[in-house]
Amino acid sequence: MSAIPCLVDGWSEENNNIILTWKQNEGKREPSQDVRKRCFSESLKLLQKIQGIPAATERLKLEMTVSYNTFLFSLGFSNPSEIEESLIHTLLRALEAAESQVSCSDPVKLWEAVLQTFGTSVCAPYLYKLLLIQWMLWLMHCQLERILTLLTQSNHTREHSAPVNLQTETRNLTWSMEEDSSLMVAMAAKDLKDLLHICTLICQGVEQMKMEKYSEALEAFQEAKELPSPRSLLAQIHTLTGRSFAKLGQLHCALHFYRKAVEVDCACHSALYQSALVFRQLANSKAEIEALHLLYSAVQLQSDKGSSSVSLVSPDTLLGGEQITFISRVPFSSLILYTLAHTCVLNGSISDAVEHYLDLLASLQSDGKDLVSTEDGTSFPRIPVVYLETGFALLKAQRYSDALVVCEEVITSTVDFIPKRLLLDAGEEKKLSDSDVVLENVDFVLWAGAAHLLQAQAHWKLKDTKEAITNFTRAINQLVKVFIKQKDWKQKHLGNTEAMVERMVTLEAAKGQALAGRGLCFLERGQLKEALRDLHLSLQMSTGCKNTKMWLTEVLWRLDRRDEALAHWREVHSTSDPPKSITLPLYFQAWPEETPFDITDLKKKMEEYIHAKNVAY
Repeated sequence: MSAIPCLVDGWSEENNNIILTWKQNEGKREPSQDVRKRCFSESLKLLQKIQGIPAATERLKLEMTVSYNTFLFSLGFSNPSEIEESLIHTLLRALEAAESQVSCSDPVKLWEAVLQTFGTSVCAPYLYKLLLIQWMLWLMHCQLERILTLLTQSNHTREHSAPVNLQTETRNLTWSMEEDSSLMVAMAAKDLKDLLHICTLICQGVEQMKMEKYSEALEAFQEAKELPSPRSLLAQIHTLTGRSFAKLGQLHCALHFYRKAVEVDCACHSALYQSALVFRQLANSKAEIEALHLLYSAVQLQSDKGSSSVSLVSPDTLLGGEQITFISRVPFSSLILYTLAHTCVLNGSISDAVEHYLDLLASLQSDGKDLVSTEDGTSFPRIPVVYLETGFALLKAQRYSDALVVCEEVITSTVDFIPKRLLLDAGEEKKLSDSDVVLENVDFVLWAGAAHLLQAQAHWKLKDTKEAITNFTRAINQLVKVFIKQKDWKQKHLGNTEAMVERMVTLEAAKGQALAGRGLCFLERGQLKEALRDLHLSLQMSTGCKNTKMWLTEVLWRLDRRDEALAHWREVHSTSDPPKSITLPLYFQAWPEETPFDITDLKKKMEEYIHAKNVAY
């Protein structure tokens, strides 16, 4: 036993050497993760040596300090349950040294016993370091009630009549955070306590947000903002504050805090993303596009640099996986780029949209994505949709040959998946509403039909009406493979499945567009009977389409069916377009985008005819 004091001195020196090694590494511009791993290994070996002999009160300061350091180093190398198990072992040894046995290993009861035994002793500052470790472990799992119990037990100066509140308890802690110069620590207890304090407030605020208590969440974030914190963490607090204001409908307040977040930390991606969402709500498309562009650039820059933090205790670690996902939620880069491209094309920035879509296709091809597969993430569209939207953007940009190539990719990649015939029976409600296979088959038909439809429009723009007719016909042949048995399917709603109704409306509209397009080509070629047939059929599919009615009026006039032409002309000018129940996919919105013949000439002819007949307009 006489050799033990010499061992203690040696162990103290060994602990300090480990910490000196870590401090030197931590001070470097690019700290090494290997050094941290080595420090963890050496600190763990030292702890095992100390705990290899019976616990004694004179060695508790050393054992608690080495335990504290080991637990800090172990983050990232051990799971929290293993760390808590080792912490419980250390606490039981402390009670054993004080001859205060506790049979229960429940952490809450164990801490109650330990605090009663050592809370006012000279070991208290060393014990509080371990209490910080327990706080940290519970915070990682968002166990706020346990943290409140722990802090309440440890706060001896609290008035018993005062209400128990986590924010109050955290704010009013009176622990002694003094450090022992003879026993070095990997992270000062005060620094860890301050970080735990601010992260606990954030965690509490996030939990309030999840319960839609946004005013209460703002109180927690307001207090967190007043505490000293790393720039990146302060930026996230500003972002969460903005999100709370956004949920309360105060969008301009939200934007103010998102802007502050980016000013504090330009790498705060979540603030840029949330800004884009608010700008969309405000219908400020220019600002939304700018925010998305900045976000995509920032995400790409981060992925190029990579990240390898060796910080002992980071906010990301303390807030846990689920919390940090909620806090820093940002779409993956492909989805950001898709959203940027889609938003650009919707707002008329066609050249930018084309550039973004082509970059997206290149990234999908480099990742080896199969054209008919889906991207990771529920919000990313099916990949054929991305190709079709790219074709649509190329068509709008007058890059007709490129549009043909992109759409051909969809046609060749879906050909093996298209059913020969798909009969939908609105009476088979249960079978139809539960069938993802049916929806999938309808999608393949729609994609192939859309690809042919876009190709037909490209050929029309290239003044090749013969090839345009061929592709409009191919589109029609694809789309009619889906047949609805009941004529009153709109009333029956196919088992009341919204997804199926949406596809059926899209299918009918697509058929109407293909027939109208082919009818217009026939009109251009002087094949008036064929044009009349297709335009009539188109209106049966898509009632109320003014452009189609105008073309039909022109055909009837050329066929010398003047009274019928006049009737259609009057109908066009006396009725308004019916409201659209479902917005069509983007790639079905290119046709008919404008009347490709001289309306002025038709109007003049109709007015002369009306005047000649001496009838009311």
